[in-house]
Amino acid sequence: MIGSNGLCEAASPASSKPALAMPPGEKAALFYHRLDDVFDPLADLLKDSIRQEEMCKLLFRSPPSLLREKLRARGLDLDSHPSIEAIPLEKTIQGNCSRSNFKELMQSFVQKAKGMGYAGTRLIINIPEELNTHSPGEGAWLELDDERDELGVTMVCLYDMTSLSPGFLLRSLASYPNIIMDGVLCRNFYHIPRRAKPLEESYRDLFEHLDNIKEELDIREKERRERSMLIDMNRELPEEIVHRRMVEFALLRAENNLRTMLDAMPEMVFMIDRELRVTIGNHTFVKYLKDMGPGTSYEGRSVFELFPDLPNGAGKLFNEVFHFAQQSIIEGYLNGKFGPLAVETRLVPVMMGDEVDSIVVIVLPKGATVQDAESWRNIDALKNEVLDPAGPAAGSMDSYPIPIVVTDQDGAIHQVNMALCYELGCTKQEVLAMGRTTGFLEFQMGEGKPRRINADGRISIPSIIIGKGGSRNEAICYLAFIGKGKDARVITTINIKR
Repeated sequence: MIGSNGLCEAASPASSKPALAMPPGEKAALFYHRLDDVFDPLADLLKDSIRQEEMCKLLFRSPPSLLREKLRARGLDLDSHPSIEAIPLEKTIQGNCSRSNFKELMQSFVQKAKGMGYAGTRLIINIPEELNTHSPGEGAWLELDDERDELGVTMVCLYDMTSLSPGFLLRSLASYPNIIMDGVLCRNFYHIPRRAKPLEESYRDLFEHLDNIKEELDIREKERRERSMLIDMNRELPEEIVHRRMVEFALLRAENNLRTMLDAMPEMVFMIDRELRVTIGNHTFVKYLKDMGPGTSYEGRSVFELFPDLPNGAGKLFNEVFHFAQQSIIEGYLNGKFGPLAVETRLVPVMMGDEVDSIVVIVLPKGATVQDAESWRNIDALKNEVLDPAGPAAGSMDSYPIPIVVTDQDGAIHQVNMALCYELGCTKQEVLAMGRTTGFLEFQMGEGKPRRINADGRISIPSIIIGKGGSRNEAICYLAFIGKGKDARVITTINIKR
């Protein structure tokens, strides 16, 4: 069904959703993408018909057995209500979707209802694809609507947005003063009221009036040019309106396709804007919110409101993605229904021109690897030697079999261990003489490759280590930051893939 995008205005406060009720003799439309979305409002419409003691004819394209099963699941047994007649659409119209056919159907229907003592009549039609070539604004169909209005028939038409043409849908949308959205009867802002007289007659009356008041030749010529300009503008205006509505219609379908794609993903997926507010999420995300308690309403709410246990540095990590447009993976923990879960949260920037417009957040379960744990233990043990080179831990770096390099924040080398010298085929003095790690280490940050970060300042990056003879080996670099100001250092442990 058409989503909440300003298309219409609810007829009652949104805080307490009322029962769906159709005023007698009125007409409304319901637009849908999936057939399953129709059965809830359809059940409400049929229940409302029973409450108003109306005789209801339901012309539906689904098999009768499926229709009865779906409605029974929503608390409505058609077999218990003789006032409701559900028949296949093709059986009623027999392939002839003509104005006269519908007119005869309404007249015989109203006569039958009056004879049986019902207070009114209601007609619910699942619009067939055969009507694609018709125009709801044509004179014949306007006469049919006048006939419906005179007979006092309450009518609801269901439109399948996936099978009917966009042009027919737009023309139909403009012909209804009300539409049904999310189970609520709404005012349709796109409704174009019928004119009291044809447009051509209105123009002719205007031109005759202008001709009568012309007294001088220069005024008559000026008015003629103005009329010509108005005609051209009025001729272009409907085309512009149709184009704009086609664009809006395409955006509606694109949003529906996006939601369908996200719901098909088993992982938790949602999007945030530059204000770190959630704009859209899939079923897994909504289920997580329901299990954890903050409620399933998420649109416009801050990510920190929905995930109150996020670490303090998480906001900075999101802002870095917006600033640098770098795909990133945050390693951390997420509170689950049965305790904390180790997860990888992938942040994928969505570009709008040259700027990041939003971020797609994908949350994946992760088990910490032995290599990760060992690398971080090595770095933690080496911090004392870096902070106090003359202390008790002095010289312990050379005892580690894994290549290690200590730099400042500008990349200038301060310390290396013997394992790194052995891997490069150089002496310690030759490595220190290189000045910077760029002589033997390449971080693979480009071409869409993500970096791995967490809120504690740790980073792991896919890299290439280059030996003295030009050999190149893939590696994972684990970076940790210690100290402040001029004494700030970066400890990098290099795990080489063999």
